[in-house]
Amino acid sequence: MSLVRFENVSKAFASAPILENIDFRVEEGEHIGLIGRNGTGKSTIFRLITGEITPESGVIERMRKARMACLAQLPNVDGKATIFDVVLHSFRELLEQERELAQLEERMARGDEDALHEYSKLQEAFTLRGGYEFRTNIKRVLQGLGFHPNEFDLPYHALSGGQRTRLMLALVLLQDADLLLLDEPENHLDLEAREWLEEFLKNSRAAIVIISHDRKMLNEVVTRIVEVERGQLFNYTGNYDGYLKAKALLREQQQKAFERQQEFIRKEEAWIDRFRYKNTKARQVQSRIRRLEKMEMVEAPPPEAGDVTFAMGDVVRSGEIVLDVQNISMGYDRADLYHGVSFHVQRGERVGIIGPNGSGKTTMLRQMAGQLKGRGGEVKMGFKVTMAYYDQHHENMNRANDILNEIWSIKQEWVPQQVRSYMGKFLFSGDDVFKPISALSGGELSRTAMAKLILSEPNLLLLDEPTNHLDIASREALESALLEFPGAIVMASHDRALIDKMVDKLIILQNGKAEVHLGNYSHYRWKHQQELEQKEEQKKTEDVLKIRRVQEERQEKKARERENRKQQRQLEQLERDIETMEELIESYHEKFAAVDPADYQAAQQLKEEYEGLKNDLQQLYEEWESLVE
Repeated sequence: MSLVRFENVSKAFASAPILENIDFRVEEGEHIGLIGRNGTGKSTIFRLITGEITPESGVIERMRKARMACLAQLPNVDGKATIFDVVLHSFRELLEQERELAQLEERMARGDEDALHEYSKLQEAFTLRGGYEFRTNIKRVLQGLGFHPNEFDLPYHALSGGQRTRLMLALVLLQDADLLLLDEPENHLDLEAREWLEEFLKNSRAAIVIISHDRKMLNEVVTRIVEVERGQLFNYTGNYDGYLKAKALLREQQQKAFERQQEFIRKEEAWIDRFRYKNTKARQVQSRIRRLEKMEMVEAPPPEAGDVTFAMGDVVRSGEIVLDVQNISMGYDRADLYHGVSFHVQRGERVGIIGPNGSGKTTMLRQMAGQLKGRGGEVKMGFKVTMAYYDQHHENMNRANDILNEIWSIKQEWVPQQVRSYMGKFLFSGDDVFKPISALSGGELSRTAMAKLILSEPNLLLLDEPTNHLDIASREALESALLEFPGAIVMASHDRALIDKMVDKLIILQNGKAEVHLGNYSHYRWKHQQELEQKEEQKKTEDVLKIRRVQEERQEKKARERENRKQQRQLEQLERDIETMEELIESYHEKFAAVDPADYQAAQQLKEEYEGLKNDLQQLYEEWESLVE
């Protein structure tokens, strides 16, 4: 049964249509990726689903009692509340049940028999709702999203914007919802947290509709792609890669069908024009005209939405070594972000910098760009190297300028029409060039910053999260341009698809150390997984050997114990034999006293027996001493 159903829904803002007569369903347990250019109406669909806004026309049905969780603004919270307390507050009912169970336990301890039945009933409900696991789940989700356990007690007012976004995501993921609505949940997540989120969503039994520009996440999580384009929805079964193939195939088929029909129409019209005035062909002419009039026309594939054109152009050829980084270090107070990092970048090489949030990726780029001095080491630019630095926060943009004047700061010789024409490649049309920098959206800022960077004609690019705020189409256009860029690139990014396509060397920053890896991100993950599997296999082998050693030691111990018991029994037997022998020898004293001294032969025999017994006793003593030792 559908959790949500749209039928012929239309929505407009300021008389401008956003969605026109769309149909859309979300089935139980379905994972849907909602994609499209920025501003096409993806977030509007979320707001229609939740009922925040209403359509101009059409019907929206929602399953009764279906629970929805939407990644939106944080609820009003006490600024002094800790991260853990903010999340814990969303489990108010379980906390209340916990208090009731504790009260019932006190009543049972006082001998209240009526409390036992109430306790049993409440405990069953508490267990079914995950009452004994919810605190563990909170810790698991917070850690998965990049919060360290020592940060759980941080007050809300001390959190950065990125931390608040991650906290908001944690609140959504922890809800026991039938439908999760996630609008760019990857924002402010590092690579490890993104991979954790993918695994969490893949294993979620809830239905999910996710708006994301992370193509890797769309490939891993969703089973259906819904594209929003020109006010319409287009459905494709499968993940993002499947969508690309299916869309290309459909456009190709539609183009061929359109061309075939147009060719047929041209031939028919030519035949009609040729025989229009021949009486003998009049009936056939009229028949063909009617056939053309009744023909269902095949439309040409609609042109793709306007794409950004990131054309890098030619660059000055530099020396073989573009950038030489020797033993650089950076830290704050007594803590090191990274220490003793050395590597070099060759002409045309692409280097990626990855690592958890706060590991120093942006700092390292700024140190290489000469904006930070660091704690030591040296960064040398190669022969004829011209460097350009793309700052993800756009601090090098003059907020007092409009777009026109910002571009003029790089190309003062250009006339306004040249600026308009150039910025048109970045989807700024008409009077958009007069927009103030301070009023631009994140995506517009990114496109303007990239336009400035390209105009500086560098042969070394230092890029800090260049795909932030760009939609998928713009990311793919940027990728294509960077792939054709003949110079060298060093970039820090959480965009795994970009890193996979671009880089051939990685610098991994983690725990104050830097590791250089030759290969792209997929190769690094594969190698890392191999190492983990080898360690796991080694651990298993060590565990087996340990078990064997324990078993061998146990067997040896048992053997020693058996031998000890055997020797103990021998020792006890020897002591009994010695005692018997000593008593026997003692009895010979009486025999000596009783023998007739004149009977020499009897005395001699008695003496020989006595000496033999003493020798036997001496042997028993020697055996006893040997066993004791």
